[in-house]
Amino acid sequence: MTLDKQRNKNIRIACNITSAARFCGFVILIPENDEFIAKVEDNNFVKLIGYSAIPDYAIKYKRYYKAVKASNKCDKYKTIIGYLFDLGEQHFVSFDA
Repeated sequence: MTLDKQRNKNIRIACNITSAARFCGFVILIPENDEFIAKVEDNNFVKLIGYSAIPDYAIKYKRYYKAVKASNKCDKYKTIIGYLFDLGEQHFVSFDA
């Protein structure tokens, strides 16, 4: 079992999430503003970071290490990596304790 799948399984157990909930990916949250990272562009000339108040528009990473790598580019604010689940009618975001 890969580490990402094990993390997903542990969060499901800890938060009592049913198996019917679909895991959408890892998202980056800025807790200071309560916003998600929606866009990251970084080249030699400019660093552009877009924000979203809702997780629907957040960038969803399938691998945890890719979310960490992207969050390191967002050096203006403290960021945390969250687990995004689709429960059908609504989304659920959970974080490591």
